[in-house]
Order: sequence, then structure tokens, then C-alpha cells
Amino acid sequence: MVDFATKIRCASQSPLQILAYRYGGLVWRATEYWDKSNSEMLTSAGMSRDNTDSTRAKWIIVSGVLPGNDKGGMVLLSHPSNYNHPEPLRVWDKNTNNGRGNVFVNFTSAKKDWLIEPGRDYILKYRLVVFNGKQDAANAETIWQAIFRQTI
Repeated sequence: MVDFATKIRCASQSPLQILAYRYGGLVWRATEYWDKSNSEMLTSAGMSRDNTDSTRAKWIIVSGVLPGNDKGGMVLLSHPSNYNHPEPLRVWDKNTNNGRGNVFVNFTSAKKDWLIEPGRDYILKYRLVVFNGKQDAANAETIWQAIFRQTI
């Protein structure tokens, strides 16, 4: 498990308006071994890679075949205190990279305008759970529920 947090704070006494954009937040480009033929995604909202882009989720499972025919992946979990939670997801569809379908996942908190005010800290928190084998929705939800009974 890896806990990741980032703090956003104005560098001046003037507010900063972040305009809505499809990228931002936590971004992960998966291993080069994965493409549309050997990887999959599943979100807390029950969406697969085919219908995940621009939806919202608390977590997303990304998995695929690794060298030696092993299988593994990562669950990316978004903290409920994050701006715009459950956060919008940006994923590359199966036709990216000239039809290869490379795997890219982005929790994009700034999918709507976000005013950053002076003197205030904005914290985005995530937990990344790397796994061997296969992960399912019930286990990912159990992990998500368990981690937010404690501070990450």
C-alpha cells in the first residue's frame, strides 16, 4: 500500500481560480505490457473500461496480465474529503495510441472550476493498493471502507 497526499496552497494573497479541465489530480500510466487485449478496469460505480471515462468513483481497480502470465494490478482509492468527491475519472479508451489501448487512469478533481483561497490548505489524499492475482469489487469496497476509519 502507498498513501499519497498533496497539499495545494496559494503562493500569494490573491485567490487562484483553477478552471475545469479533463486532466489533473492523481494520474497513473500503467505498465507498457498492458493494452486493450490483456487489461481491465472496474470502478466503485460498476463501470468497466468501456464506459468509465467521465464517470465518478470512490475507487478503481486496474489489472492485467504481466510477463510470465502472472496477473496483477492496483486499486486506486480516493479519500471522501477530496475536492469534488467522488472524483471524476479520465481514462484512455481502447483506441488510444493508434488502437493499441495503453492504460491510463486519472482521478481528476478539477473537472469543475475550483477556487483556491489564500490562507487555506487543500489536501488531496489517495491510497494505492498493489496486488498480485485478481481483485474484485467486494474486496476493493472493503478496503475503501476500512481505510477511512483511520487517517491516511
